[in-house]
Formats: sequence, C-alpha cells, structure tokens
Amino acid sequence: MTSSNRSLTGLIISHRKWWEYLCNTVFAILSAVFMLAMLVDFMTNHRLSSLLICVFEGAMVWFAATRPLPKETNLSLYDWIISPIGAYLPLFLRPVGEPHDSIFLLAAQLIGQFTYVAALFSLNKSFGVVAANRGVKTGGMYRVMRHPFYAGLIVSNAAYVLQNMSVTNSAIFVTFVVLSIMRLVEEERLLRKDPDYAEYATRTRWRLLPFVY
Repeated sequence: MTSSNRSLTGLIISHRKWWEYLCNTVFAILSAVFMLAMLVDFMTNHRLSSLLICVFEGAMVWFAATRPLPKETNLSLYDWIISPIGAYLPLFLRPVGEPHDSIFLLAAQLIGQFTYVAALFSLNKSFGVVAANRGVKTGGMYRVMRHPFYAGLIVSNAAYVLQNMSVTNSAIFVTFVVLSIMRLVEEERLLRKDPDYAEYATRTRWRLLPFVY
C-alpha cells in the first residue's frame, strides 16, 4: 500500500462517520438537481420517461439519507473512487430531442425501476454507496440474484438512454455499466469474508443476470 493510500485509509477510519455524511450530502444535492431537471422536462414536454425516473430517484434519496453506518467498510482508495463515481453518474443523464417515449421502452424502464426499488426494500436500511458489510440480506429480490439493485438500475437507465439518445447519455451509461460491474466485484470480495454471505452465494448462483452472470 502506498503512503497516499495509507494516509487516505487513516483519514477514512478516523472520520468514517463524516465520510458517510459527505457521500449522503453529495448524493442528495446531485439527486435534487437531477429530479428538478426531469420534473421541468415533464412539465414542459410531457415526457413520461422523465417523470418516472424523477419519482423513482426519490426512493433512492430517501434510502441514502436514512442508511446506518456499516459494520465494516472497504477502505481501499480504489473503491472510494469507483463507488461514488458509479453511483452519481446516472444523475447526469438528461432528456434530449423531441419526446418519443415508446410503450416498450417505458415498460422496460418501469420493470428496471421496480426491480431496484424492490431491492432497496429488501435491503431496508442496508443500502450504501461504498462497499460495506451492513448485514447479509437474502430475502426478497435477493433470493433470485445477488445484486438485483444493479440489475434494475442498468435496465432502467438503458431504457431511458434509448429514449434520449445522445453521445453524452450513451457515454454516461456505458461507463456506469462498467463501474457497476467493478463495484459488484469489490462488494463480493468484501462480503465473502462473512461466512453467512459465502453460504448465501453458494445458494444464489447468479450475480446480476439469471442464467448469464
């Protein structure tokens, strides 16, 4: 571990509570700007996809604001870089062009949104940005796959981007997917130290997409 990594790790350990509060605050601010942009677009252009993503984003803000401190946090510099960036990136998606919401893509967006909201309720207050052990959850959506929250977000954001195609939105989405997989791997590395999670992983085979990954 380099001296800079050791310094950051020491800083996170000594001020863990404030790092958690900082993540919550930044997430809440970015979410508020994001939700306002989507609400304005819906009121101006009556684009239903913008309203849907605005409403469901509110659920994530509530969970982020009320989550407890974890039992164990991943203190690596790598994770503290990829996790916040991966979590905040979708908040920079924006509506573009003329409204052209399709029934198929709106349905896909709703399926993705209900999936990650159901995952949030399964997690209850164990939701977090940086990989951490907040208790092993195996009920609800987590009976089907180990990371339904990421799966739902990817499906929902994919549908939204397809309805609002631009170079910027596409780049944000591709980067988000890559970072989500990287975050998933880091979370599993941390959680597998817990015997309960290791046993759960043997029972629930699929990480993100049943029969694929």
